[in-house]
Amino acid sequence: MNYLYTNQKSVGIFGSLLLLILFSCCGIGSAAAQSQGAEQRITLSMHDTAISDILETITKRYQYAFITRTANVDTNARVSIDVVDEPLKAVLDRIFAGQKVAFDFDGRLVRISKAVAPPPASSPTIAVSGTVSDGAGNPLPGVTVMVAGTYKGITTDNDGHYALRVDNEHSVLQFIYLGYKNVEESVGKRTTIDVAMEEDLKMMDEVVVVGYGTQKKASVVGSIATVSVNDIRMPTANISNNLAGQLAGVISVQRSGEPGASSTFWIRGISTFGSSTTPLVLVDGIERDLDLVDIEDIKDFSILKDAAATAIYGVRGANGVVLITTREGVIGKPQINIRFEAGMVQPTKVPDMLDAVQFAELWNAAAGSEVYSPEVIQKYRDGSDPDLYPNVDWVDYLYKDLSFNERVNVNVTGGGSTAKYYVSGGFYNENGLFARDNLKEYNTSVFYRKFNFRSNVEVQLHKYTKLNINLATTFERKNEPGTTASNTGGTGIWNYAVKSAPNVFPAVYSDGSLPGPGANNGENPYVLLTQTGYREKFYNTAQSLFSLTQDLGDWVTKGLVVTVKGSFDAKNYNHLARTKTPPQYMASGRDEQGNLQLAQTVVGADNLTYAESQNGYRSVYLEASINWARTFGKHDLSALFLYQQSQRNNVGIDKTQPELALPYRHQGIAGRITYNYDNRYFIEGNFGYNGSENFSPGKRFGFFPSVAAGYVISNEKFFEPLRGVVDLLKIKASYGIVGNDRIGTGDNVRRFIYNETVVAGNSYNFGTSTQTYAGTRLGDWANPNVGWEEAHKFNVGVDLSLFSKLKVSVDYFKEKREGIFLQRSTIPVYVGLSTQPWVNIGRMRNSGVDASLEYHQPIGNNVHLTVRGNFTYARNMIVDQDQPDWKYLYMNRTGQARYQSFGLVAAGLFRDQDDIDAWPKQTFGDVEPGDIKYLDLNGDGVVDPNDVKPIGYTNIPEIVYGFGFSLQWKAFDFSAFFQGVGHVSFSTRTDQTQGFIARNSREANLFTDVYDNYWTPERLDAKYPRLFIGTNNNNNQSSTFWMANGRYMRLKNLEIGYTLPKRIAQKMAMQNMRIYLSGVNLLTFSPFKLWDPDLQTGATNYPNNRIINIGLTIGF
Repeated sequence: MNYLYTNQKSVGIFGSLLLLILFSCCGIGSAAAQSQGAEQRITLSMHDTAISDILETITKRYQYAFITRTANVDTNARVSIDVVDEPLKAVLDRIFAGQKVAFDFDGRLVRISKAVAPPPASSPTIAVSGTVSDGAGNPLPGVTVMVAGTYKGITTDNDGHYALRVDNEHSVLQFIYLGYKNVEESVGKRTTIDVAMEEDLKMMDEVVVVGYGTQKKASVVGSIATVSVNDIRMPTANISNNLAGQLAGVISVQRSGEPGASSTFWIRGISTFGSSTTPLVLVDGIERDLDLVDIEDIKDFSILKDAAATAIYGVRGANGVVLITTREGVIGKPQINIRFEAGMVQPTKVPDMLDAVQFAELWNAAAGSEVYSPEVIQKYRDGSDPDLYPNVDWVDYLYKDLSFNERVNVNVTGGGSTAKYYVSGGFYNENGLFARDNLKEYNTSVFYRKFNFRSNVEVQLHKYTKLNINLATTFERKNEPGTTASNTGGTGIWNYAVKSAPNVFPAVYSDGSLPGPGANNGENPYVLLTQTGYREKFYNTAQSLFSLTQDLGDWVTKGLVVTVKGSFDAKNYNHLARTKTPPQYMASGRDEQGNLQLAQTVVGADNLTYAESQNGYRSVYLEASINWARTFGKHDLSALFLYQQSQRNNVGIDKTQPELALPYRHQGIAGRITYNYDNRYFIEGNFGYNGSENFSPGKRFGFFPSVAAGYVISNEKFFEPLRGVVDLLKIKASYGIVGNDRIGTGDNVRRFIYNETVVAGNSYNFGTSTQTYAGTRLGDWANPNVGWEEAHKFNVGVDLSLFSKLKVSVDYFKEKREGIFLQRSTIPVYVGLSTQPWVNIGRMRNSGVDASLEYHQPIGNNVHLTVRGNFTYARNMIVDQDQPDWKYLYMNRTGQARYQSFGLVAAGLFRDQDDIDAWPKQTFGDVEPGDIKYLDLNGDGVVDPNDVKPIGYTNIPEIVYGFGFSLQWKAFDFSAFFQGVGHVSFSTRTDQTQGFIARNSREANLFTDVYDNYWTPERLDAKYPRLFIGTNNNNNQSSTFWMANGRYMRLKNLEIGYTLPKRIAQKMAMQNMRIYLSGVNLLTFSPFKLWDPDLQTGATNYPNNRIINIGLTIGF
């Protein structure tokens, strides 16, 4: 087996890959390169150390790479070496004294092999050549090709091509490339040997991105989860919509499928009832919007979960951190990659509503009389007069069966030893599922379009100086009808599509007039969608990042690197509204000529009004850091010290809140020290010392430390007999404090809590004058003692690897949040305060488990199976929100989860009057058989608001999981991924499940599920209560009767692909081509059937989408 020693700790896998590529550019056999490598002056002092460790130390200090043949060269032998400023060749001679070895110097690449006598001059040789590629057929430059047992070797060129001579047909070629499994090929009678190398997943997994740097995965003692970009690449508008179930520790919900809509996600659940609950997102180290990044531009995606990983971010890391590193250039000739996707978009679930016949029948049943005669119902059924007796399925009428989306991305990468580049451009288009009026000259439908551009350039200004310039811009446009699709006020298009009765009016009268019942009597959903104008929303974001890195290893001390980074970002948002309210009418009958008799209900106008609004922000960030890493024998040390400051200015601020227009400034320092002994014992300390202008001068800075330790048991000598089974067993633990200064946002805007506010008071008369004067009074009290919200985080975990195939990681976490910003509730009224003061005394805790599993299994020579899964469980509890105890302790909101629902406990439906008489009196109005009965929890003989308790779970799941597999067979690949949630509840108590409690009959439609499932004397155990016209306060109480189990499992992603053989692709002037078919949200398994359970909050939200795409990737 061959070993490649490279400085992975300092430069990582990609740095080592770059190093090998540079070797290939130096030319094999160059006398100057050989001389330079052999004459490198070395200073080294190591005693009783394995040769392999000595070579690794030289690699780290002097940036060399060594290739050895361990079958012939003993690198486990322990030697001592003490040299000062001696040539590398002489040092190696002393290290391998007693072993007959030969050294082949190729720049900084050194091949070490057993010395063999050269063949006689007359011995025949065989010329062998070929191409080396990866599994996808892409050429691999810089692959080392060696003749086994000799020091002969070469590296592949930029096209992956090699050519060399071997002694005879019994020779064996060895192909070695960092990050890929070694390959051996017997020459035999072949003169052309093409090789496809397989990624070494174990090696590729060794380096992970951490806060302000990278680390070997084996040395990471914090809780960090990573995901392959391929696993979150789906045909959706935003990356946030693809995270559900993909990473252990992430809880994600998508409440709308409207084009351009994003998902909300949390890391390890919700830990505060304060203003800020979502994680910090850093793109190339800068705080930015996750959904503005094109998935094709991402190189690494990680989440930091515990204090060891996030404390270094101090003020910003309390809710976890998402780290995204964008792609960089690759040395070699330009490589062009094109990805094109196009597909169909459909709703996952559209609610089924009553038709006109069913509506009339149920209305008659609720009224107990024939409000709708059989003749009228027949007209609804046969459609003989759709103007006066319409039968409109509003959801079906407004919603198209399918729509389309398209995505295109083109990126180019390349460069040389001086500069390399990555340039990318992308476009995404998604049309909404709303219908449109094709007679309009303007588009009233929903659509979303996004353009992305990115340019990442790296310039090697000097041997030790590197400049990075990253520029990106995003342009988004969203088109909407003049009326919003859905909203919490119940006046959106979707709201009216669901609740509008099917038999009141048609979408359009036969004479072209627009129906409409008038103010406060409902709305015509078709008018809202197509006749109220349109809105345009434009988002333009520009991002820039400049970074200068200086290696001071040869000037100050080895392993010392200084980096200066700066960024400037800007975002502008413009909302243009061109809206109207058209004239509307209601028909009362027909005249003698059969013409409709119309009465105008809405005067309206046909001209479009115009309104606009703007907002945005400008942000500046500056960072300077010093990194140091050294190895002393078995001791590895590294350190980081960093200074950062930032400023953000919001624009377009409401004039009534001028303090929000002032700059938001942060400033701080951070540091980290890590120590590793013999890759067995690890310890790490982090700190952040940050300042925020939100607090009074004496409270602006906070210190946030963390400590972590790890123990790799599998690296102990006593563990050697088990390494064939358990190749990794690591335990780790961390504890630390992380801060949060966002305590005055959202509804509780108090940026400068240390200053009081003055508000308008009551009016008064002064003296004998009758003139009234406006008074002023104290608004919010000043509180100079308010400080940071602090998160105290504890984590303990285990990493396990079996047979080098199965990897398992499990973490238990517990967090205590203190100093949550809230308004006092326990100060009695008799104290005389007009306003309750704001303080940060709230407390909350959150705990749970997250785990991940990954399994790799080759099956024969052509099949490779990968299985992965993850699980997250997080439960939170409010410990203190400054609320006094309720009359009965079971009513307390303290001690319950954030967003916990409260309600009565239902005991079914009253069966008859005797059942009502025998039950405690319910105080919510008169009850009849078929109404809901509730438990008397306090036993006072009366069911009233004092019998309310916590019911169900919250509508944010406590359990999120995902599992899937990918299978590769020759040129075919197939993958599937399932995602699900559990421990989640939500209420189905709406106007569409209670017949008929809406404010009028025009807004009283019901789900078809009610039609055969409402209570009657013949259906005593019905799913829904008795029908009722008007207000039924008893049934309209929050209770367990209406709580639905929101758990589900979904086939989140399915993909099958075929990669064209390389020989065929090259004939078509391409390096590679792959065609694939993919689907998102294809199947959902859930006990809840009324609407998509991920919406949870109700059927009146724009539904989530099922997407079926066909895609094509081409490389040139």
